[in-house]
Amino acid sequence: MLRTFYAKRGEMSKSGGLIDRNGVWHMAFTLKGHRVAESTHTSNRREAVLILAKRRSDLNQDLKLDNKKLSNFHAALDKYTSTRTTPSSKHNANYNLSSFKSITDGPLKKIDINDVKAVLQKARDDGYKPSTVAIRIRYWNAFINWCIDQKFHHPGKIKNAKPQQGRTRYLTPEEQEKLLHALHPDRLYRGKSAEKDAYRRDNYHFVIFLLDTGVRFMEAGTMEWNQVDLVRGEISVNRLKGGEHTTIGLTDRLRAVLVERRSLHPTHIFPNKNGRNHSVVWMRNAVKAAGISTVQGSVTPHTMRHTFAAKLIQSGVSLNGVQHMLGHKDIAQTLRYAHIAKQDVANDAVRILNALNKTASVPSSQVIPLRVPA
Repeated sequence: MLRTFYAKRGEMSKSGGLIDRNGVWHMAFTLKGHRVAESTHTSNRREAVLILAKRRSDLNQDLKLDNKKLSNFHAALDKYTSTRTTPSSKHNANYNLSSFKSITDGPLKKIDINDVKAVLQKARDDGYKPSTVAIRIRYWNAFINWCIDQKFHHPGKIKNAKPQQGRTRYLTPEEQEKLLHALHPDRLYRGKSAEKDAYRRDNYHFVIFLLDTGVRFMEAGTMEWNQVDLVRGEISVNRLKGGEHTTIGLTDRLRAVLVERRSLHPTHIFPNKNGRNHSVVWMRNAVKAAGISTVQGSVTPHTMRHTFAAKLIQSGVSLNGVQHMLGHKDIAQTLRYAHIAKQDVANDAVRILNALNKTASVPSSQVIPLRVPA
């Protein structure tokens, strides 16, 4: 049964905007151009009147405080994502902020910051790397900055603690050889077929591309043929994350890979990894088949970028040179590879000292024995 405004005019004059729908009171009123139509979630009229008065008061206060606008949480997230200028930045914002939509939607001012922290903690519990969680925090704080610019109420920022940085995982020459062998399409494997050979060939080429260019997974996946000059032997890399665009020379094996792939797709070098397919199951399977240890860290497509940097440093390229090749805008990003250079220096020092010790060794007859205290 529906008790309308007109059926209860006396009550409506007192309550100022309540409708009884199937035994539950609903609010329906307009305040300064803002229309409210919500349930009070109660069948008790006295409680409904109090809830209505509280809702009116809250809305009136919202409209007064700093002239801030009202917005629902999920809609604000979507609107912020839509303001990003490029398709890749839109994708990255949506990807890193989508997990926060697990929080029940409602007005931004009513979102509890502890719920936001709970989403981040769940990501940690699910095994996401500290660096991944840190990126999500940065996107959250960027979203809050946008809310401030828009004069939206908001739950506040999250303190972005820097993740602990361990040693960077990269592949040794032997591990690189094992991985490529495990991916090679000519290799015998269970369920071998022409279709699977083509899939393995793509992955085999993709790993060579990553190893010999040091580009990111998404940079390689979105790369088009107009960025490749086979005559001059160069690739122009459009960097993501605000990095510096880079021109990279082609190695002999990479040139051979590109020549082979040239006829496969008119625009993209790797059309099946053009930014929409983020699956790296094939990489995990290849690492397992190759018998590569993951004790020192998991092996992912990004490990190929670390390997590229390690090879340059081990060949004598300076950190500034590596910074340029990786497209890092700030040398601080490149310093994560400094331990590789230091380790090479330490190893060289050991070899030099061992050689000097052999040439300057003292005959055993002249060695004075150490006195051991009684």
